[in-house]
Amino acid sequence: MVGIVVVTQAGLLIARHASTWTIDEHLGGRSPECVAVDLRGPTQVYCGTARAGLFRSRDSGRNWEPVGPGIDHPMVTAVDVGHAERANGFGIVYAGTEPSAVFRSDTGGDSWVDLAGLRALPSADTWSFPPRPHTHHVRWIEADVTVADRVFVAIEAGALVRTFDGGRTWRDRVRGGPYDTHTAVTHPLAPGRIYSAAGDGYFESTDAGDSWRSPEDGLKHLYLVGVGVDPADPDTVVVSATDGPGSAYWPAGRGVRLPEDWAQAMGAGNERPAGGEGHDGGPVRHSYWRTRRHLRHQ
Repeated sequence: MVGIVVVTQAGLLIARHASTWTIDEHLGGRSPECVAVDLRGPTQVYCGTARAGLFRSRDSGRNWEPVGPGIDHPMVTAVDVGHAERANGFGIVYAGTEPSAVFRSDTGGDSWVDLAGLRALPSADTWSFPPRPHTHHVRWIEADVTVADRVFVAIEAGALVRTFDGGRTWRDRVRGGPYDTHTAVTHPLAPGRIYSAAGDGYFESTDAGDSWRSPEDGLKHLYLVGVGVDPADPDTVVVSATDGPGSAYWPAGRGVRLPEDWAQAMGAGNERPAGGEGHDGGPVRHSYWRTRRHLRHQ
């Protein structure tokens, strides 16, 4: 098993536990951006970097090598492995880049195919990343955990788009859907449901993205970065939120403040140091909120 994998700008950290915890650093100097594990074959791990393309490990992250040819851009910003589908004994891998493109591998990373139809979508001319408005990138890829070949791709910024056939054809963003998704999640107990933490709020769909709603009552901040769902209960959702991109990605000299019941459950005080890094290298400062059945302030 891989253990715990943490992506930082300085390197990829992997923590393993035997009798004690050990932490190894990999891909130093290559600015790791994203990571994905093939859960049906967990020795196979992929890591995208900001400068050197996509890397693969075949031994649970102990050794790394560049993947095979076919990815046209060195900045790999998103990667995911389809757990509802396999080809040639491997989970199907999807990698996203800057500028926005998605590549697919059915060979465990030995070769890649450009899913070029993504860039032919009508909304593509409007995609733009505000800090670098001349470009844009794939912020997140979510291969649906319940349906093979159904994949959701978040473009930063401009669209959450979908393919239902593994990338042969694409469906554009829909009216009322998220514009600036940062994280998207599907759930094995809720087929058709997708959760989106976006710069323009919190969104949910129960029909695989055909329509959306935004249950935001009780959310103090509406710039969302992360979302997680209880593996045993698709109605229990946790999001990280802040008041805007400035406080999300740049240091502010303050820690994260957790709700009292969370701090007590964790056996510590209410102040928590800021953790993680944003795209621009600054620590992420978020507020964390929990929902059951609907979002509410705890």
